[in-house]
Amino acid sequence: MKTMTSKEAQNSFGAFLDTAQREPVMVTRRNRPVGVMLSMENLPALFELADSMRETIKAGVKAGLADAKAGRGQELTDGYIADLKAELQARIDSNNSK
Repeated sequence: MKTMTSKEAQNSFGAFLDTAQREPVMVTRRNRPVGVMLSMENLPALFELADSMRETIKAGVKAGLADAKAGRGQELTDGYIADLKAELQARIDSNNSK
């Protein structure tokens, strides 16, 4: 992802828009990220990913509630959380390659 300061984006708005058509552009102000510009072509995929994540979360909550009711559980160790993060990253990467 390309990064531009807000001043650069303002002073070179045409180039800013052209770059955003090719790849997301993070805009910073005072060395802090304040926004991202991306192509409209990326928007449907972003919404699709959000919908997919929402459904996955809902299914996980339902399964978790059923497990809790049945007395099954999983201790949230650092290793377990790391595995969950790796699985989520793999799903994100898989969706990005489509």
